[in-house]
Amino acid sequence: MTRLAIISSPRSGNSWTRSVIAKGLRIPELAVHDYADLQALPDRCVVQVHWYREPHFQRFLASERFAVLTLARHPLDVLLSVLHFVQHEPETSKWLLGNCEIPAALQHHGPTSDTFLDYCLSWGAENLLSITYQWWHDKDAIKARYEDLVRQPADGFAGIAAALGESADRLSEALAQRNLEHFQATPNKHGWRGIPNHWQTMIPRSFADQIRDRHARVFDCLGYTVPDYELDADEARETWAKLRIRPTTT
Repeated sequence: MTRLAIISSPRSGNSWTRSVIAKGLRIPELAVHDYADLQALPDRCVVQVHWYREPHFQRFLASERFAVLTLARHPLDVLLSVLHFVQHEPETSKWLLGNCEIPAALQHHGPTSDTFLDYCLSWGAENLLSITYQWWHDKDAIKARYEDLVRQPADGFAGIAAALGESADRLSEALAQRNLEHFQATPNKHGWRGIPNHWQTMIPRSFADQIRDRHARVFDCLGYTVPDYELDADEARETWAKLRIRPTTT
């Protein structure tokens, strides 16, 4: 491996994956909102950026000898995680240079609100979810699923290392140090629950069906569904109230 770019939709496990790979392979790591900020790169590094699969960026990656890793996560878990994260991280407004169009009001609402549903059905949410969708079509990209990495992290990260032609010998140590508790302790609460299909406990079925229909191509391309489940708004609100990490004030 020379250089690795992790390019996926926000809240797909990008930061965790970047951190584990950087520590396990002992290479520098960078995270930027705009790939134009990637200047004077070291020969070996792992970079995280949310960006469209478009010709200018593709030429940049090729000229800088980057391999690409893209991560898939259930779109409803992505959107629920966005809802939680915006309460703690103002720089979400810089994702895709603002094209995710996350409304400021979102941080004051839960997953049963019309505000959340309206965002999930919006053009901004389509942009956000489109990043993994676009790179999933790249035949040369390394592809991994967040759910697989959570369930079998040693095997999942070893597979990524093998695809890069790297040894997985130090990855177990990196996984132990860059665990969920590590990310939960960051100032912006970058870690939350780390549970696949968490959305089924907080997004009502009526909302899930509408979001699935709105983003059907993303769901179908990445192989995700909305299974038959029952959850009413009162249950969802109760779970959100219990699990939401409220912003701290000073």
